[in-house]
Amino acid sequence: MKNVVLLTGRAGSKSVKHKNVYPILGRPLCFYPMYNALEASKIDEIYVSTDCERIKKVAGNMGIGIIDRPDGLAEDTSELIDAITHALSEIGQDIKYLITMHCNCAVHRPGIIDECIARIDADPDADSCVTGFIDKSIHPFRTKKIGVSGYLSSWLDVPDHTSTNRQNLEPCFVLDGAVRVLRVERCFPPTGQPPFTYLGNKILYVENMAGGDVHSTADIAKSEFLLAEMGWKSL
Repeated sequence: MKNVVLLTGRAGSKSVKHKNVYPILGRPLCFYPMYNALEASKIDEIYVSTDCERIKKVAGNMGIGIIDRPDGLAEDTSELIDAITHALSEIGQDIKYLITMHCNCAVHRPGIIDECIARIDADPDADSCVTGFIDKSIHPFRTKKIGVSGYLSSWLDVPDHTSTNRQNLEPCFVLDGAVRVLRVERCFPPTGQPPFTYLGNKILYVENMAGGDVHSTADIAKSEFLLAEMGWKSL
């Protein structure tokens, strides 16, 4: 049974055009998750699922396998789970852990992939192990949804006397796209907690540095800052 990394990234980004290959410290953004996958010691195979020729070129130069994502799975409205399911059918059987990584996530603590795998290995009842960060400011009790009327309302029932002070609230874990280790026999077919049904119901976590996902030019600047803090130099 093998451990397989699956990187995912589309060509048609609207938030930042071609963000998955946008230069971060002189390297394409997708280089960083690919590099971290190659550095991991517990990985047997690495693939990228994409419709982007520029991502394919980066992957090919790094010796990473390429899965051609059909156009119908690379649209703005496409769901990631469909791309993952397609990739699994291309890779084949005998996968113990599928490790998904987003091409638009630049920041990964050194050794975090192996750490996630070790964490789920130590808990045979766990379905998955994900990375992210703890933030009490971004909290379901402190955020609102925008109604069709234009008024704000709570996402869920907030208990009476809930504190407005973020430090008095329970920790809120925000998932990033750095690493998600899925125990394939438990996570597929996906029947877990929505909306990330492919993560199962018993989800472990490992903390990463906050801010690695890129959805805006501000995120690009933050990623460059964090990578520089980790010792990466600009080319």
